[in-house]
This record gives sequence, structure tokens and C-alpha cells, in this order.
Amino acid sequence: MAAIRFLLLPALAFAAIYYPVLKYFARGVVSPYAKADPWRRFYAAATDGALVTTAAVLFQVTGALGFLVLGAAYLAARDAVAGQSVGKWLFGLVVISLETRRPVTPVASVARNVMLVVPGANVAAIFLEAATIVRDPQGQRLGDLMVNTQVVEGYGAHAVVRALLDWWRLSLPDLTRPKPKRAPGTVGSLLSPDCGRTRPTHREEWRHPSEGQPT
Repeated sequence: MAAIRFLLLPALAFAAIYYPVLKYFARGVVSPYAKADPWRRFYAAATDGALVTTAAVLFQVTGALGFLVLGAAYLAARDAVAGQSVGKWLFGLVVISLETRRPVTPVASVARNVMLVVPGANVAAIFLEAATIVRDPQGQRLGDLMVNTQVVEGYGAHAVVRALLDWWRLSLPDLTRPKPKRAPGTVGSLLSPDCGRTRPTHREEWRHPSEGQPT
């Protein structure tokens, strides 16, 4: 019962102040960037959530506090490296600063995600922030508005795969080049001098000269 109150009270308090705070920070926000695909963001968030859940399960199984600290640290600073978490990199998303138009700094990343680390408040934040992402014209949630950031579509795993495929095609042109199709009614051997010539339908039987010619 005490654990429920420990989570419920922060969740209710966060939900009560969420929309007034959101309205306050939304004043005068202008972005030149298009809204990122919400489904990409949800898939990326699910990937990051799976990593955090794995850390929490390992903490429950082993009792090692390091797993819990590692999960909380990743949740808060997951976009600190080039504006991308593991999930965002997989789905080609980047968190950028609207002031510098560059990937978000580590400090701004932590400030953007700090509400997701507070027990209880993070439960309410999952639903409220998801609804805001869908409704907002630029897909900016409260965390974005607080530090003036936006999630945009950018470099990710798909670009790496495309670059590797391009390198493969350039490195092995003969293997990737399609073979020419044979014309109907022609011999396909490249060693035959008759390649491309139409064979007669009536063929004489070949005999050795010592056997004489057929009559």
C-alpha cells in the first residue's frame, strides 16, 4: 500500500500541473523543421524502454544496484551522444536544439528527460507526453519545449545500411551487374562461334569421311 501511494501521489501531482506548464512553455515556439513520424518515435521509445526494463529486471534478479543506476542514467541521458539514443539511431531520429540547429547537448538531454526518471511522475508522463507528441504540429512534448528542442528525422541505421550497400555495389561491380538475357532461339554458350545464330530445324547426321557420305 505504501508503494502505491509512493507512485500515485507524484503521478497525480504531475498530471495536475502538466497542461498549465505545457501551455506556458509553448508560447512563442517556432520551428522550421517538419514533424517526425510519430510511429518512428514510438518504436524508438519502445526500444529504449526495453533496454531500461532489462536493466530493471536484472536488478530484481541479482539485487545489484548498479543495474538500477545504469537504467536510470540511460533513461535520462539517452540522447546525449549526437542527439540519439539506441532506439532513435535504429529508426533514424535525432534530437536537435532549435537555437543552434545542432544535436542536443548532454546537459539539455538530461533536462529534457528528467521527468521520466522521477518515480510515479514518469508513469503519468508516458501517457501525457505521448498524447502531446501526436497533437503538436512539430511533435514537441513538454521536455522539448522546456529546453527548446525537437525530434527530427535524420541519420540512422537505415543510412548505414544504404552506405554499405553502395560500397558493396562499387566494390563488386561484376557480381552485382545483371547478366544479359539470351535471345530466344540462340545458343547460350559464350565459347561457341555460332552464338546468336539460328539453328536449322533439319540436321544431317555427321559421319567420319572413311565411312562415306549417306545416300
